[in-house]
Amino acid sequence: MENNQNIWLESVPWIDSQNADIDQFLRAKNLRNDFNLYENLIEWRDRGVVVFKDVVPFELIEALESDLEYLIKNYMDFDLMAEVKAVIKPISEFSPFEIVESNVKFNSIHGISKAAVMLSLNRSISQFLACVFDAPPAVLQSLTFFKGSQQPIHIDYPYVRTQKKIAHLAASWIALEDIDLNSGPLIYYPGSHKIEISGFYDWGNGSIVMDADSRREPMDFSRYLEKRVALFGIEPEIFCPKKGDALIWHGNLMHAGSAVNDKNLTRKSYVTHYTSLDSYPDDFKVSDENKFVHQNSGYCFEYPWVINSKKLPSW
Repeated sequence: MENNQNIWLESVPWIDSQNADIDQFLRAKNLRNDFNLYENLIEWRDRGVVVFKDVVPFELIEALESDLEYLIKNYMDFDLMAEVKAVIKPISEFSPFEIVESNVKFNSIHGISKAAVMLSLNRSISQFLACVFDAPPAVLQSLTFFKGSQQPIHIDYPYVRTQKKIAHLAASWIALEDIDLNSGPLIYYPGSHKIEISGFYDWGNGSIVMDADSRREPMDFSRYLEKRVALFGIEPEIFCPKKGDALIWHGNLMHAGSAVNDKNLTRKSYVTHYTSLDSYPDDFKVSDENKFVHQNSGYCFEYPWVINSKKLPSW
């Protein structure tokens, strides 16, 4: 798929357009929500980030934690990708020691965990993103963290770009425990999602995404973003939520993982990337149209490559 700045600009959701009228949108929709939708949409438009406090039931978090405990003990039985020290491969190819390490990251565990699916389709998150996209949100991928990532400043869409409309991208970050300042919490740069601030980074030949033949490296991109936030005087904000809080960010928002000052501390969290239903990639769906979960305005499809995989206990 061609990926240049014109493709991005042509595919932005309504709220990112120059003439976006939030009042008119809400009048036309006549929506009922559990939160102040008007204020949240203003915050999204201006800051590119919204926080919902205490919106995730503890019992759902505990169900995911039980799945994770079971997965770690029986990881050879599952079809799942994992990451340890920047190496991504099938979970079965890691040693028991590597899987037990608390800095392992599980990719798209929602394919085998019903608890993860329900976290991704949280009521507040799904309802809000349905307004952002003006379409049902669909789960694109998920990430499960035990430790702070310490990832340099970045933007998601150059790496997460399987969606049909490249600008139809958002993410949620759910705290699975109270997050300590010294655990390497998430940091974000409010307002940096605006194109006039982020600009479009050229990875080579006019491409705004990272491909196999890109001429640039992720650290080149990070240095570019550091210059942009310095140029516009944008200071980072640190997210130290309580268990059950959720943060949603724009697919073009600059964010990072801060330094882990106490390596004994965990930063247990669950991240989901979303696109709109009409932008969801066809090859991420199985041929059986009933293989999905529809909850709280959102969709989560079973991946074709894990359809025969064993499921975790919450399923």
